[in-house]
Amino acid sequence: MDALISKFEALGLAAEKAKEAAGNKKLAPTLSGIIDATGQTTFDKSSGMLLYTLGTTVTKDKTPHPEYIAQAIAGGRIASTEQLTAATKFCIKNDPSANEQAFDEACGVGVVVSDDEISASVKNVIDSIKDSLVKERYRGQGKVLGLIKKAPALRWADSGKVKSEFDAQILALLGPKDERDDPAAAKKAAAATNKPAAAAKSNAGAAAKAPEAKKWEPASLEA
Repeated sequence: MDALISKFEALGLAAEKAKEAAGNKKLAPTLSGIIDATGQTTFDKSSGMLLYTLGTTVTKDKTPHPEYIAQAIAGGRIASTEQLTAATKFCIKNDPSANEQAFDEACGVGVVVSDDEISASVKNVIDSIKDSLVKERYRGQGKVLGLIKKAPALRWADSGKVKSEFDAQILALLGPKDERDDPAAAKKAAAATNKPAAAAKSNAGAAAKAPEAKKWEPASLEA
């Protein structure tokens, strides 16, 4: 048990997480086998997390060639979750060891998307629907993200960098979120604004309807 915990900690897992994985009868042997397939005992944070992800998603029936994928991760050929997803899909229908070139092409091995390319591609997508985005403001950002995910130029880009660039460009275009981006808050603000006016109008109406006070006169002294 202790040996497994140490083995899993080498992936970058926190002690408690490694202990939990070691105690999982289904995950422990799978993850241990994936680590063994790499031929390594230490890993950087990125490859360690990808190996852990592979271990938690691999199944005997649906994920063939997990050892090959593990080696590709340890060797730096598979370096992102997008590539890992592509690798598992490729291996379902193909033997990667029989055609490594096809595997590399299908998984974007060696493809590097620069920060400038990410920025330009995100800008192109935003510009393509800029008018509707300005109108819908933050309510329309989900649509933009969907288009960005489908952009061929960004397929193998670092998803974290893409999201950060998207957030920065959206902020520059729309400014910070305000009541326009929260219908409930806008309705509440409008109600708060209208309440004093409505109260004043009600008070004015009540004053107009009030009976005129009877003028006091002294009692007559006549019998």
